This record gives sequence, C-alpha cells and structure tokens, in this order.
Amino acid sequence: MRSGNLAILVVLGLTLATACSGQGTKQRQAENARHQAALKKGAAPRQPRIPPPRRLDCARLKCVALTFDDGPGDHTARVLDSLRGVGARATFFMLGQNVASYPDVVRRMAFEGHELANHTWSHPVLTELSPAAVRAQVARTQQAIKEASGVTPTMFRPPYGATDARVGRAVGMPQILWSLDSMDWRYRSAKRNADIGVRKTKPGGVVLFHDIHKTTASAVPRILAGLKERGFTFVTVTELFQSRRLAPGSRYTELRETP
Repeated sequence: MRSGNLAILVVLGLTLATACSGQGTKQRQAENARHQAALKKGAAPRQPRIPPPRRLDCARLKCVALTFDDGPGDHTARVLDSLRGVGARATFFMLGQNVASYPDVVRRMAFEGHELANHTWSHPVLTELSPAAVRAQVARTQQAIKEASGVTPTMFRPPYGATDARVGRAVGMPQILWSLDSMDWRYRSAKRNADIGVRKTKPGGVVLFHDIHKTTASAVPRILAGLKERGFTFVTVTELFQSRRLAPGSRYTELRETP
C-alpha cells in the first residue's frame, strides 16, 4: 500500500508540475506580448509638450532674441543648460544634416520653449543655387526637424546671410538675419565673445552666435548674466516680432529697424 500510494503521489506531482509549467509558459508569453506591444507603442514619435506662447510687449520691454546657428552639435546641450538656468528662451537655426545625430537635443529644445528654425541642410551659398535646389535644402531640413521633434519651423536664416528676392521666393518663410554678429566663429575666446554679447546688444536686437563652438558655450552664462543685469528679457524670434506681420521671403534684422 505504501509503495502504491507513493507511486500515485509521484504521478500526481508530475502532472501538477506539468500543468504549472504550462501555465507559467502561457503567463510568460502573455507578459512578453504585453511588453512588445508597449515597446511598439513607445516607439511612436512623441509630440513635444511645448510651453504655451508668451504674450510680450517688446515695444516696451528690453527684449533680445539670442540666436544660435549651425547646430545642433557637441556643445548645444551646455547652451541649453545655461538657458534653462535663468529661464531664458532662444532660437536655434539648425542644419538638417546635423539634426539626426542629436535628436534628443532637438526634442529638448522644443520641450524647454526654444524656437526651432531652419538654416538649410548643408550650409550652401543659396544665391549660387537654382530655386529647385534652394527648395530642396529647405524641405529636407523641415522634414528632419519635424521627425526629431514634431515641430515644423516657421523661420529661416540663409547661410552667410546670402540671399536675394529669388532665394526669398524659393524659401517661402520669413528670413531672419541679425543686428549683431558676435563673430564667435572667428574669435574663439569666451571672454571676448561674452563682452561683445553684453556690451553691444541693443533692445529689440537679434544676436548671432554659434552653439557648435566650445568657447561660445562657455561664454553663454556670462552673456545671460550680463544682459539680465542690464534688464533684458530673453525671447525667441517669433516672440520678438509678434507685434509685426512677417512676410514670407522678406528679410528682418531687428524689431526696431526702419521699414
């Protein structure tokens, strides 16, 4: 009897183990399926939660639009850190060919309220290109920025400031130049570039820097501190010109320029 009972118990145990094993396998399969579904859902492009637009009267405030060209690059995140530290907004005129290498940085720009703008795909002299080639430079960059961030730029800056009426028609967006060129691409001195940015900036101005240079990233905290001490409000290009109706293809350098 004892050996018979033992045999029965062994058989029952094996049956139970097999059932549990099958149940566990099904559970694991179900969990894996849920996990894969979650991964697929998470892989969909995430729309930036852009801060609401600010209504600012830059005709009365000391507004300045700090702009950064040719990025994103290795030093762009440092620039963003500095801007976030003082709650400042800026505009980044990006090259489409660089965007795919720094998608997280581009998304961060949008999340933190900065303006994402178009600076062509590969920085050519647009006046030397055909209208079709100009349109291709702009369209590829629009697509790259949108894919990285969900944002479609509405502002454009021609490389080297080289533009004309023909280029303007091909671009189809307001062309934003600048009232102050820091020349940081030539003078790789953080101190010099900070001094220029603080002393030469005027209310309603558009100031040009390049976030691809280490010395510029090092200068930005001093620029922000100095301009804040002078009473400036840091705005995007769109915020600076919100009191004006900007025409596609036309060129703009500062808020208080003579019409």
